[in-house]
Amino acid sequence: MEQKDFNFEELARIIEGKNIQHLREVFEEHNIVDLALMVEELSIEEAVYVFRVLTKEYSGELFSYLSLEHQERLIEILTGSEIKGILDNLYTDDLADFVEEMPEEIVTKILKSVSAQQRKEINMLLSYKENSCGSIMTTNYVKLDENLTVTQAMEAIKKQREIAESISYCYMIDQKNKLHGAMSMRDILFAPKNSLLKDVMEEDIIYVKTTDDQEEAIHEMQKYDFSMIPVVDESQKLVGVITSDDVLDVLEDEATEDIHKMAGINPIEEPYLKTNSFKIAMSRLPWLLILMLSATISGAILTANEDILMMLPALSIFVPMLMDTAGNAGSQASAMVIRGIVVDNLGMKDFFKILYKEFRIALLCGVVLFLVNMIRIILFMSDISFMMAFVSSLTILIVLVCAKLVGGLLPILATYLKLDPAVLASPLINTIVDGVSLTVYFALVKLLLL
Repeated sequence: MEQKDFNFEELARIIEGKNIQHLREVFEEHNIVDLALMVEELSIEEAVYVFRVLTKEYSGELFSYLSLEHQERLIEILTGSEIKGILDNLYTDDLADFVEEMPEEIVTKILKSVSAQQRKEINMLLSYKENSCGSIMTTNYVKLDENLTVTQAMEAIKKQREIAESISYCYMIDQKNKLHGAMSMRDILFAPKNSLLKDVMEEDIIYVKTTDDQEEAIHEMQKYDFSMIPVVDESQKLVGVITSDDVLDVLEDEATEDIHKMAGINPIEEPYLKTNSFKIAMSRLPWLLILMLSATISGAILTANEDILMMLPALSIFVPMLMDTAGNAGSQASAMVIRGIVVDNLGMKDFFKILYKEFRIALLCGVVLFLVNMIRIILFMSDISFMMAFVSSLTILIVLVCAKLVGGLLPILATYLKLDPAVLASPLINTIVDGVSLTVYFALVKLLLL
């Protein structure tokens, strides 16, 4: 039976026929992630049947790939012993994340079902500050006594295969659990069999602390191209590891949060289609209100120059273009700099480098837009005078420079002030550059046209 030919209808038929052996073979032969998507389409009764007939190994893995909604429904129905069988096969970090999202009555049922050791590890992970390295680490890793030989280490690794989330790296500890060294599985395989680990291990270890921000782990893993990184406490004791799948989850969450903030939305963790409309509306309203009220500034500038618009009505044609161009230019600069802050560690030390770079970029873009706008007006807007075309084009150039400098420097200032640079991105930048563009425009009009 080929995986590509297997579908939901076949799974439903197997369940309906109560063919336990066939069902177990399906989970042995096919991708567990694809099967989890099919299980979510089953009725709750059918899903419970699947979990009751699968081996503990497969039921635990399947459970970890289900959505929180389906996990909660299953926990409500399954018995304590059945829950224990599933949770015993979950990695501690996945279990802690699950517990953190569940309502109180479900958490109580879970904690009664797990072992005392699991309860201790869950409570430890939940005790760490949110978004810290301690909060995203797993306690399922391979640790080895540094005094073992390579041959003994291989046997010790085999004994830990059931509990380790990954064996790509192994960590050498002393009797007090202090981290002394690390070796990749590849290095252990090719090391002399009778050599001691402490003689062949890597002692210059890159690690993070439980209290470090999770972004520190991401940075270190990207910098050194690690698939996992050890986590130590204040006394240098090894307490966990952060794996690449943990980092991918964090990156997805961080990217989602930044996208929301840059669009003027208070971050929401739930999937879009599963979040009720009221909650989404409440996440969008604050910035909509702020931007609506901040538009008073632009309105005040237009009102103050109403007499000029009455004298030269054609000036109003260019107002939307100037404001849109300025807003887009500022957003482009802020997006690039925010990425630089996250990926390249840009900071206040780079303030003048960014200032100079954005100034040059703005001049190049401004000159091109100046020329294109002049040509556009001359060719297609014959009723607009040359001087009016020149003023609107010159405004674009000047405003583009201002907008890109504001967009490039605000995120750096936000970082310096310990604020989230994404918050000061598009919404706030648009408000600032709208006022700047109108002020520059009418100043040039008074200077060159009146």
